[in-house]
Amino acid sequence: MITAPGLAISADQRTANDSSFFTAPHSMSIACAPVIYIFFNRPELMRQSFAAIRAAQPTRLYLIADGPRAHKPGDTERCAAARAYVESQLDWPCEVTRDYSEINLGCRGRIPSGLTAAFAQLGEAIVIEDDIFPHPDFFTFCSEALARYRDNPKIHGISGFNPVSRYLPHERRAIPTETHITWGWASWHRAWASYREQLEGWSDPEVQAAIRTRLRNDLYFSELVSAFRAVEERKVDAWDFQWVYTMLYERRHAIVSSVHLVENLGFVVDATHTFHVPTFAKSLRSHSTPASPWPEADAVPDRLFDRIHWLVMLNGSRVKIAILRFIARYSRSLACSALRHNG
Repeated sequence: MITAPGLAISADQRTANDSSFFTAPHSMSIACAPVIYIFFNRPELMRQSFAAIRAAQPTRLYLIADGPRAHKPGDTERCAAARAYVESQLDWPCEVTRDYSEINLGCRGRIPSGLTAAFAQLGEAIVIEDDIFPHPDFFTFCSEALARYRDNPKIHGISGFNPVSRYLPHERRAIPTETHITWGWASWHRAWASYREQLEGWSDPEVQAAIRTRLRNDLYFSELVSAFRAVEERKVDAWDFQWVYTMLYERRHAIVSSVHLVENLGFVVDATHTFHVPTFAKSLRSHSTPASPWPEADAVPDRLFDRIHWLVMLNGSRVKIAILRFIARYSRSLACSALRHNG
């Protein structure tokens, strides 16, 4: 039932018509956490991303969809097709909440409003957008991490995106980090409740100085400055830079998988932000999670990982990226040496 523009919410129960058709991920050792699925008008991508959710079979599913753009021919039909596709796939026992907008709010308006309502209802959740194709282990990783760090106020969120590909996976299953890219992630209402949609506080020089001092990574900080400026000047229709800012402002950090767990399918011409495949993504594939220990609750961010993360993300050389990834997979000491060589 439509309650307000942009907030069309209803819930119902679905029962599986043929549960034998689905095979749960082999690594799903615990119940899958609630899943928030964000989509718009790309049913062709959803056939891959939603199939992963369907295989994981969460018992609670929250659907967020923006409305069609009035100036885009065919948007109404494509949005309707996307919603129809999701409805046609809901054939397992699952409590479904639909938050469908009748008008177009854009990423900056639609996604935060949907997440605010979703986290308030669910308490904690895994978040997947329509162009993210997760490895089956992604759901187990996020579900376990959500439970493990649920009451730790220092942890801002969980991420399955790791551009380094495999970072010392024999040492730890996950890495404490001050980077948090939202291509397949999870968090809690306690963290989302402090979301700073307007980058409140960033204009204060003392806040900027404190964040820069804390990061001790000028490459990363300069990227943040550029991104936040674009948000303030409304040159990008973004919501995720504000989420990263919230983490840094609140002096929290994230937990990222030590192996890459997602693939971004959204580097296409009609995407909102990602029009071209960046160099780091051209050879990036997902992997199974290692049987390594989790970081302790009081573990501090791994600055070596953060430096390699941004060198990989921003480096245009496939050869250099391949070398960094190879070293980061096997040896911390060699990785440190490589970074010294890179200045």
